[in-house]
Amino acid sequence: MPGKHFLVPDYVLNFQCECCTECCKRWSIIIDKHTVKKYEQLAARDKELSAMLPESLKIDKSGKASVRLKNRIKSLHVEKKGAEREEIDAAVCPFLDGQGLCAIQRKHGIEALSDTCKIFPRNIFLTERGYEISLTYACPAAAKTLKNKNIVEFYQDPEGFDFPDLHGQYGKIGSLLERKKAGKGNYYEAEELLIDIMQYREMDIDTRLTLSGMIVNKLKDGDLSGIRRYLVNLDGSLIRQLQSLPGQPVYMLKLIKEAVDRRLLSRITEKNMAGLLNIAYNELRFLDKSVITGDKVQKLLDGYNKHYLPYENGIRHIYENYFVNFIFSKKYYTHKYIDAYFLMIFFYILIRFFGVCACLSEERNLDEGMVVKVISAIERSIGHSQSFYESILQLVKKGDYHRLPYVISLINLNYQPIALDKAENG
Repeated sequence: MPGKHFLVPDYVLNFQCECCTECCKRWSIIIDKHTVKKYEQLAARDKELSAMLPESLKIDKSGKASVRLKNRIKSLHVEKKGAEREEIDAAVCPFLDGQGLCAIQRKHGIEALSDTCKIFPRNIFLTERGYEISLTYACPAAAKTLKNKNIVEFYQDPEGFDFPDLHGQYGKIGSLLERKKAGKGNYYEAEELLIDIMQYREMDIDTRLTLSGMIVNKLKDGDLSGIRRYLVNLDGSLIRQLQSLPGQPVYMLKLIKEAVDRRLLSRITEKNMAGLLNIAYNELRFLDKSVITGDKVQKLLDGYNKHYLPYENGIRHIYENYFVNFIFSKKYYTHKYIDAYFLMIFFYILIRFFGVCACLSEERNLDEGMVVKVISAIERSIGHSQSFYESILQLVKKGDYHRLPYVISLINLNYQPIALDKAENG
């Protein structure tokens, strides 16, 4: 990464790997062709690596490889009658050693790793401002950074920060001319504005999301200065009008069911997500039938009003941090503005739904730990899947719900008048 510059939020700077090894299990691990060649060179003088490579990597015609994950004994238990019972760790990277460390990194350093292993749990985009780094909350340690209660700060070339060289496995945002061709000439200003709104703590999260939708709807005109003037002169009446749109809990549950049926029930290996699905389908029976009945909706709303809503202020910072990272991870560049906004709302209603499910199942009230656990489970299962994003957008467009009032109606599970006379963000 010659001439490296970085734009990094504080939560990335504060992230520390906890060596839980979850990123080395049950996921497809792709090794770039440059790293494959490096491994072959290292194997010429490393007998251990030479013995492992043929069975551990499946190399394709392009020179890239996928890691052949293997089951292994995690522990051995002796039963009362003397019989032995093996606890199996399923689909583990063969380079993960018995001490929970990568054998390649331990012997040859971090530069020997593939881009995939160097980057996770980060998302990296190369832009005019340098390498911009965000996080994926599929990593449990990364998810813990959501608990930070301070406004996120961004650092240009922070002192002492560096990152290993990569071979190209990162996103790119081109020059102004290229951005204009993509219809995103004002992208950086739009990203900054959306982050400002998400960190405007005079509003609750639902109001910030509603206001973000109004702004996204205007971004198609490309007039950022006009949008900022609009914000300065905005009074609370329009937001109240949008918030007072009738909620769509039936449609919300239907959307969640269709989305989850498509992706998660077919192949779920993440144990926390499997537990949440068991609660939603089998224990509480919210999603077990094709028809969403009124009694299911009422049960959900009762749980929301009892266990979730009264405690929402205590987890507001978690949603704020989650959405700031969502925006900074360039979702609004890789998708149309309105599509990225809907994906943000979809993940919000999904997190909220499974949060209510967990509250009802455990008969407890909402707290930080519960929301972080739900977010991490969802992100590990579907948050990284581009194909899942596209399937969700197809669902919405097919149902003709891809218009702003309908999207905002998904936010409204409980409408209360807000104390807002003017929203100023400029």
